[in-house]
Amino acid sequence: MNLTEIKHMIANLVNYRDSDITHTFANRFTLSYSNQLNSFQICDIENDIIHRYKEPETTALALFNMIHNLPKIMYRHTNSFEQV
Repeated sequence: MNLTEIKHMIANLVNYRDSDITHTFANRFTLSYSNQLNSFQICDIENDIIHRYKEPETTALALFNMIHNLPKIMYRHTNSFEQV
């Protein structure tokens, strides 16, 4: 998944912020928007860590780095990053 695709997904989260939308990547990370906290949330499912970001650009760069720094074995195993 490239940075432009991630930015598009983040823009959709903002447009539908009154809905509960969560995207999952490589069965490892989730991306959502919290109206209550007024921030984007990236959850590292494996390590049970939640990262919060206010700015869409910062969120996109952080998520891009997270999914592209996964071990190569995991990337080959999933063959692609799925959106659920």
